[in-house]
Amino acid sequence: MNYLKLALRNIARHKKRSIVTIMTIALGFTALGVIGGIVNNIFSRLKEQAIIGEKLGHLTLAKKGYFEYGKMNPEEYVWGAEDLNKILSIINKNPEVTISTPRLSLFGVVSNGKSSTIFITEAIVPQDDKKLVITDVDGRSGSLQTVSLDTEGKDRAVVAIGSELSENLNIKKGENLTLLVSTIDGITNAVDVEVGHIYNTGNPATNDKFILSNFYMAQELYDTKGAERIIVTIKDPENIYKVKEQLIQDLNVAGYEVSSKVWSEVSLTYSKVKKMFGIIFRVLTIIITVIVLLTLLNTMQMSVAERTREIGTLRAIGLIKRRIIYLFCLEGLIMGILGCAIAVPILLLITFILKSLKVSFIPPVASTEVPIELIIKMKSVLPVLLLFCLASLVSSFIASRKITGQNVVKSLITIN
Repeated sequence: MNYLKLALRNIARHKKRSIVTIMTIALGFTALGVIGGIVNNIFSRLKEQAIIGEKLGHLTLAKKGYFEYGKMNPEEYVWGAEDLNKILSIINKNPEVTISTPRLSLFGVVSNGKSSTIFITEAIVPQDDKKLVITDVDGRSGSLQTVSLDTEGKDRAVVAIGSELSENLNIKKGENLTLLVSTIDGITNAVDVEVGHIYNTGNPATNDKFILSNFYMAQELYDTKGAERIIVTIKDPENIYKVKEQLIQDLNVAGYEVSSKVWSEVSLTYSKVKKMFGIIFRVLTIIITVIVLLTLLNTMQMSVAERTREIGTLRAIGLIKRRIIYLFCLEGLIMGILGCAIAVPILLLITFILKSLKVSFIPPVASTEVPIELIIKMKSVLPVLLLFCLASLVSSFIASRKITGQNVVKSLITIN
């Protein structure tokens, strides 16, 4: 017996009911595809914001213990000039490394001469940062609107400040500020800087206190020739953990005990936002899957009830119970696959429309707009496809199992 041919005929025999069921599956699949695509887009944009916007690169290397105790005793986790140069030399020998740049983070008081407030600064090497801002992230390069500092001259005291900090201090581009910090030895030191850029940092938590400064100017302000961290970018982010272990091993062999974290572990927002959206997506997946399951179950129960005599006839000619259940399960599976197949071009159409409209929104824990686009990934679509196919099989099995166990004679005399 050709079960596939028979299953297709049975589906075609009840066109309206089959179409409603298939379109319900297609609608559910499309809904999850759209939600999953938007979530993937948000994750990708947050990844870009972390790697480029927060200037975290792919890896952060520091002295062992820095990530646990560096904020309490920062001076103990600063490499000297000689050690810094040797470490950078070892890192740059790794063929996967594209950028390795030293960093300093300072905090203190910033003043416009009339009022003061606290600030935090990330000190960057401008030449290296010019390369970092065009790092490829998920196929995008240079798409994130961010700022860097001028590369002319190592001693230029030009900074970029957060837009809210600019408003709080009533400072405009080209005007001067005074930065006051404690040096590595605990002595107060100050420097006058010029505001070269005013920009939105992309994070409400830092936009009112963040200053982007020149690394060499920060060294003088902190009275050191070294750095506390090294930011690394690599050619293939898929190899990030392999490169991380290799760099730690190479530095340990050279006598340097280091700790390393990938960008997602250092980012202030990525992990929290990803966890939140992950929970929302899983809840929606469960709800939509249950709706699809109940719709399929209702369809299959009606189909089985109408085909009682057919089932009795099949049993009478010798078809075993297991084969009849298999036939109904095959019908349900075919409708599930057809529904998912119809949803795929719909998803592609929605993706094209959203990309053309260029709609944007501000996601949670961010202060800059990101475009609403769909990023469809096979690893997120395939589980939904398998889940819907499983729901189709389960509903068909539940609906057919009871009626196939009915007495053959009783099934044959049943009046529909």
